[in-house]
Formats: sequence, structure tokens, C-alpha cells
Amino acid sequence: MCYILTVTVLKGACVAVALLVLAAPVVLAVKPARAELTGKPQSLTISVSGNHLVDASGGVIKLRGVGLSGTEFTCAQGWDGVYGDQPLDEASTYAAMQAWKINVVRVPLNEDCWLAINHVKPTAAGAAYQKAIRTEVDLIHSAGMYAILDLHWSAPGTVLALSQNPAPDADHSIEFWREVAGSYKSEPGVIFDLFNEPYDYWGENADHWAGWLNGDTYTQYVTGGSPYTVSTPWRTAGAQELVNTIRAAGATQPILVNGLDWADDLSGWLTHTPHDPLHQLVAGWHAYPGQGCSARACWDAVIAPIALRFPVVVGETGDSASGNQTFLPTFLPWADQHGLSYLAWTWNPWQDPSNVLIKDWSGTPTDGEGVFYKEWLAVAPQPSEASPLPHTTPVTAEEPRWAPIGVALTGFLLAGGAILAMARRRRLSAASGSVTAGRQAKGGTIPPT
Repeated sequence: MCYILTVTVLKGACVAVALLVLAAPVVLAVKPARAELTGKPQSLTISVSGNHLVDASGGVIKLRGVGLSGTEFTCAQGWDGVYGDQPLDEASTYAAMQAWKINVVRVPLNEDCWLAINHVKPTAAGAAYQKAIRTEVDLIHSAGMYAILDLHWSAPGTVLALSQNPAPDADHSIEFWREVAGSYKSEPGVIFDLFNEPYDYWGENADHWAGWLNGDTYTQYVTGGSPYTVSTPWRTAGAQELVNTIRAAGATQPILVNGLDWADDLSGWLTHTPHDPLHQLVAGWHAYPGQGCSARACWDAVIAPIALRFPVVVGETGDSASGNQTFLPTFLPWADQHGLSYLAWTWNPWQDPSNVLIKDWSGTPTDGEGVFYKEWLAVAPQPSEASPLPHTTPVTAEEPRWAPIGVALTGFLLAGGAILAMARRRRLSAASGSVTAGRQAKGGTIPPT
């Protein structure tokens, strides 16, 4: 589902053949009493070794974490600051995560805000934006947690990035990653997430995976407003070019590369893996109920073979925030059995009924997903307890490619779930923080991921 907040009303716009609009009231959260981080700041290192993420001593790391929304949208929507009244610059926010045994936080970014282009408000752009992200990353590290920096919102040309577009754009995304990689190249506790959720609805290349890898010309972009899309040609940046850009900037950290169909489809990932001379690639997957690869048959056919060769990080997953859990109780045991890392969406106290973990910034869990995930993390197996996967050598661009067994079955499953996947677009990002009269006058919106 997609969400737009106007004043105090949350509306979800799901894109299928037409836009469907559902309304629900929002109760905005207030900041909790201050808490303190426990322990001392740590020097964190994470890298890829075969099909594992490992620390500086070679010990296997299993990431168990959350997404933390806000920095992808408030900066572009005309708010006074980068955080949008959320306490993302307060140690108490990350102390609450510590209490859940979280060890990684995904930070979504907006390329226009980072680059200070397309008329982003100066108080939330360029140096101001970069300083705010630095503060957030430093607090994450001080809490002993890894940070994932994710290109979440983008837009081609002179269009302000106000939504999740289908692909990184050649106009700005390359420069974005050149600067981000250069800024964080000396931080071994960071992972770079190339692009949030690629989807190929408007590419000219009939081979969607080739366009994903090498770039393509798209015929429409998403506005984040009305009309929903505008028809005009624009060039995308392929995954290979972005990997090259990060490495040329001198950054050596792992690079997370998400698949197609809103990061749910990894059926062509092994046969189109970008070449990384440092062999530090991670397969990225977003796993939600009701999407194309939401059943175990697809997990076994597509994801398990990838996990034999590369680390797999589920950058987003979720379930109902209020009712009984129908997806995570099956999915998380499978993920642990196959050595996957995963992050749940989202650590924001929003009132959406799905994919929300907390009721307030002190970390009170939502009655559904929040309670389940917090309890799961409390007993989640450590790397030595999880079922290990055989180590194999990663695929490189020079090596023969191979397709996973069961791709035909997967194609059937993906096709069967495609309409559901579009109709769910999506869950996400509603708002948090207090909405001021000034923001009401602006008619600002709070978005989807």
C-alpha cells in the first residue's frame, strides 16, 4: 500500500489498473521520556565472505533489524528539518532498539535532498541533510548497530523526488552514490543499498533483467502527486554502473542489490549478477504476504539457491500490526534455517494496520507485528545455532552464469501474484511526529516507501 497524510488523515493509494483510495484516522505519536544507550560505542566491521556476512575476525553475522523511515520524504516535502519532528537525533530512539536486540538499522535516503537539487528547501538539503544523516548513523553505531544506507526516493531531470520511482535515474543517482560512497568509505559498519524497490513497468528493453543490470529507457515516471505518472522518456542507471561508481569512490563495503517487482522477484538475480571486483555483493529481497514470492515453493526454488552462493538480506518484511500474524511465523523460521538476515518495516509509531512495529518512540510494540517480532528477536538463533549453509564461491561477471532450479515454477508463482503485489503498493510509509499548522498550510504529504 502507499500512504499519503494530509493534516491528520492517512490515505492509502494502491496502484493496480486504477488508483484505490482508503482512508484511516491517524493518531500522531509524541516523544517519550529520554532513555540512555547501554554499553560503549563499538568499532563495527561487516564484509562478505562467500555466502556469509562476517565481522573483522571472520565470525558470521546475522543481521536482525528494522527500517527507520522519515529521511526519505520530509526533506522533500517542505518540512523545516530533515527528521520531520521525529526523534531520530536522540539516543533514546536507539536505546529502545537495543532493548529489542536489534543489530542493524536501515536509513532511507532521498537523492535530491542529499544533492540539494530540484528546489529542496535549503534547511533540509545538501550539507544540512548530510549532517542529519551523519548524526543518525553515528547514533546507530554508538548503539552497537550496523547501518544500511538506502537510495529510497529518486526522480529524473528537474522533477522533485517525491515518490518511489521504478529505477535509479542516470541524471542524479550516479552522482548520489559517488558522494555517499565517498562520504562513508572509511566506515566499515555500513552497507550500501543500491535502490529500494526496483520495478519495470515502463522499460523499453523487453529483457527486464538486462535493463535492471545495464540501464534502460523508461517512458514514465512517478510524480508523488497528481497525476500519478507523467509520460516522458528518461534514462535509468543500471545496477552495474552504480556498483562501479561506489567502487570508483574508494568504498569497499558490502553492496546490497535488490531484485525486481518491488524487490520481491529475484528469479533473474543469479543470471544477471553485477560484477564486483571485491566480491562484496549481497542479494536484497523484500518479502511481504500477498506478493509474488510469498509462498515457500518460491522461497525454496529461487531464494534458497541464491543463499548458497551469496548472503541474502531481507531489507523489508512485515505483517499485521494489530491482528494475528499470518506471514512472519512461517517466514522467519524459514529465513533462519537458510541463514538469511532480515529487517522488519517499520520502526515508526504510525497507525497503519500493517507493517508497523511500535506504538511510541520508547519502543512499545504494536499488538500484532510488534509483539511478535520483539519476542522473536529475543529468542532468535545466533549464527552458531542456525542451520549453516555450504560455502560456495560467488558468481562473478567472468564466470559462467547458472539459473536456479525451479525458475519455471517461480515464473508461474510470480505471475499469479503480480496483481496482488500491485494492489498492495503498499503498506508503507505513513507519518509520525506532530503536524504543525504551518505544515497544514503547505498541504504537505507523507508518503509511501
